[in-house]
Amino acid sequence: MTMAAYSVGTWVTERIERGVVQNSGVSAALYLESLIPNQTRGPSEEMPLTTDARLALKKAFQEGILSERIVTYNLWSRTGEIIDSFQPSQRGQIYAVSEALSLAWAGEVAAQYETLEAQTDHPEATVGIPLLEIYVPIRDANTGEILVVIEFYQRAEALAEELLTARRDSWRLVSGIFGLSGALLFIIVHAGSLLIARQRKQLESQLLESKMLSESNDSLRKRVAQAAQRTTAQSEKIMQRIGQDLHDGVAQHLSVASLRLEGVGLDSSKDAETVKNALANAMKELRAISRGLALPDISSLDLQSCIKQAVKDHNKSFNSDAKLRDVPSVKLNANYATKLCVYRFLQESLSNAVRHAHASKIVVEIGLNDYNISVAVIDNGLGFDPRKNSGLREDGGQGLLGLRDRAATLSGEISITSNPDCGTNIRLRLPILEEQI
Repeated sequence: MTMAAYSVGTWVTERIERGVVQNSGVSAALYLESLIPNQTRGPSEEMPLTTDARLALKKAFQEGILSERIVTYNLWSRTGEIIDSFQPSQRGQIYAVSEALSLAWAGEVAAQYETLEAQTDHPEATVGIPLLEIYVPIRDANTGEILVVIEFYQRAEALAEELLTARRDSWRLVSGIFGLSGALLFIIVHAGSLLIARQRKQLESQLLESKMLSESNDSLRKRVAQAAQRTTAQSEKIMQRIGQDLHDGVAQHLSVASLRLEGVGLDSSKDAETVKNALANAMKELRAISRGLALPDISSLDLQSCIKQAVKDHNKSFNSDAKLRDVPSVKLNANYATKLCVYRFLQESLSNAVRHAHASKIVVEIGLNDYNISVAVIDNGLGFDPRKNSGLREDGGQGLLGLRDRAATLSGEISITSNPDCGTNIRLRLPILEEQI
């Protein structure tokens, strides 16, 4: 704003000075023309004014009212030669044609305000006072042709004072306007700054509240996940105990009853055969149920060993030949909930590949990157439409829905790629936790 005020102030004062100087010059020129009557061409090219006009001009400058204000005068030719002058020594001198002289020969009145002591090459440089330099074209009264250009120097002390006052008033006005504008701008910016500061404090407060709420939600989510994991682990332990009780209790009692039935000699009767078959079927179903509920001791195993144990148990139970590949060399010390999720996933997926897909080739792959671990079961079986087989099975198996729910408790996911007669690729992804590395 300071630079703008300086630029505007300089422009305004220059315009005012130029206008005042030009108006003063025009007024002086009109007055001078009125003092030279009957301007007509003189007797020769060297003296374009008549003798009467020259005498009237000299009288006006030296004896009339202008004598107190006019310092000197010159009559200029078009080529820059001084035809006549107040100072006789200047007559016949030739100078370079100035811009003001060219303008006057073009028919315009030219006026300049200056202190001639700064122009050492000027014929009037010794004056050293503020002067108004005026170039006036003198025309032929009959033809309008420019005969000569009169240059005269008018004392300009009053004009200098007026210009000084005009400059001072202009600078005061410009400074006042820009000062007021600056003050208003400062008030606006300061008010905006205060508003921004208040809004920033509000945003910081809201951000802090959001951060606290996020931390609270994250803590609550972790607690819910931990509770779900504990519930799942506890449910698994209960099912494992039920399986053991069925295997060690009810199955043993049925075996004893079958043996006792043979010992009492009733095995030859038809009813004895019926009872015997019923006991055998009951024992077979109990063993299948207990095998599905039973779980090896995985608490002491790392994740790779848990996966190997799941594949081994499947091959033993189903007389299958599932292959394990891409086992990472980095030891993964997963928590119990993670190992339980992986084991149940493999148990269910491998079982489905044999019992339902009738696959002849099954591969288990393990993937590891910076963000998650993945376990995939890939088979060449019948395949299925995953959209139509997402619920719990009627035979008590967990099904895809149960696997997805189990993975969700650990912030994981299950993806399935399968089509009828095209095999199945089912993959479990779980996030890597610090204790797993």
